[in-house]
Amino acid sequence: MDIDVLLKETTCLRPCEQSKTQTIELSGLDRISPAILYTVFFYKSRGRKEANYEEDVVEKATKALQKVLVSWYPAAGRLRINENTGKLEIDCNNGGVIMTTAVCDSKLEDLARLQEYKPCYEKLVPQIPEAHDISKAPLVVVQITRFNCGGYSVGFGGNHALFDGVGAFNLLASWAHISSGKDESELVEPNHSREALLNAISQFPGSIPTASDSIYEQNHVTAIQDLYGIPMQAMSLDDKCWGTSLGKLSQFDPSGVELLTLCVKGETVDARKRLAIERGKLSKCSTFDVLCAHVWKARVKSLLLPPDTNICLQFPVDSRSRLQPPLGENFTGNAFVLASVSCLAKELLEETPYNTIEKIQAAKQVITDEYVKLYTRALESSDKFFPSMRELTIVTDWMKFPFHALDFGWGQASSASILATPVPETAYLMLNLEEPGAFAVRIGIEKQYVKDFISNFNDCGKK
Repeated sequence: MDIDVLLKETTCLRPCEQSKTQTIELSGLDRISPAILYTVFFYKSRGRKEANYEEDVVEKATKALQKVLVSWYPAAGRLRINENTGKLEIDCNNGGVIMTTAVCDSKLEDLARLQEYKPCYEKLVPQIPEAHDISKAPLVVVQITRFNCGGYSVGFGGNHALFDGVGAFNLLASWAHISSGKDESELVEPNHSREALLNAISQFPGSIPTASDSIYEQNHVTAIQDLYGIPMQAMSLDDKCWGTSLGKLSQFDPSGVELLTLCVKGETVDARKRLAIERGKLSKCSTFDVLCAHVWKARVKSLLLPPDTNICLQFPVDSRSRLQPPLGENFTGNAFVLASVSCLAKELLEETPYNTIEKIQAAKQVITDEYVKLYTRALESSDKFFPSMRELTIVTDWMKFPFHALDFGWGQASSASILATPVPETAYLMLNLEEPGAFAVRIGIEKQYVKDFISNFNDCGKK
């Protein structure tokens, strides 16, 4: 389906108080994917009929965002290339956040299951023209759209170089906290400095890779070593070329990949966790362990890869508490490093779910202080890797983010949908806001494999 969205106003919001201009040096974790990721949050109508209700909603949200930007000042900055190092950094220059307001003549109920991606959702986030100069592109964009039923959507886009999922959610939560009229003193001061991370890396024994070093030479890092053994199409990017190359990476061909959202009931996950502990003789089993193993097997089975194909599962692990000294929960930069499991396709398809879960748990244990430092340091080499997505399965855990709690003063979010991403094949595990207690899996699948994937997803793990 399609919707008609009328843009009303676009403004550039800056902190309500002048913040100190400064430069934030980024780590390799920040620079690996400097692209904007978009999510849309939906809010059902609360039946308010006041003539000025819409204006109040927008005004409160706008003023709240300007207040939040005082402590989240990097969000109002811009990326730039350091002339001496050739690497990306954030220029905290109060360039501002783009805020758009819009109206839609459709009702939220017309969209049916809101969490399922629909191409028309791209109209619910600001359409930012491609910037040939990265220093001109905003790092955060927001669009508030009122629907004909009285409901709203909040389309949020944040540059991944600015923060990871934890940082992005904390910004949203702080914005909602203030917008709903809660006490600002309850908010935790965010830490945007990468100094502790960079110092920890530089002081770690061993030399930091130079511009001539290849990331694939870092064979002491499991995630990189596993990728090296996979048939892949590598794309090397120099930081100075990112301004033009990012446009290519962000292009999404809807004719090639279909974005699916599949649901799993909470009782189904609980039953599989119990079986994993009992039959697999595991001491513990998390929801992530179950769903991650489930998605990996269903995807590999659907792709009909040759049995002796080297395959790899990778998933981000938060290193905030694993790095020594710890970065702290208020650290907003990228702190996730990839854990990795590799095997032959036939091994995955023949083993029990419990064996796969055991491998996933073992991969988590590899993420130690030493691993984090080695991994982050490896990313300081000049080339970047974007391997073939058929042999590699990436699963990201978003279940830790209580999106339903994002109340801007209009009630809790009734649903959330991730828009097209630079790597559409990535699987995102989320809470199913439309069915409390259930979970949603959002993943991109090449169209010729969609039917098989859905069938395998529904069948895998039943035994």
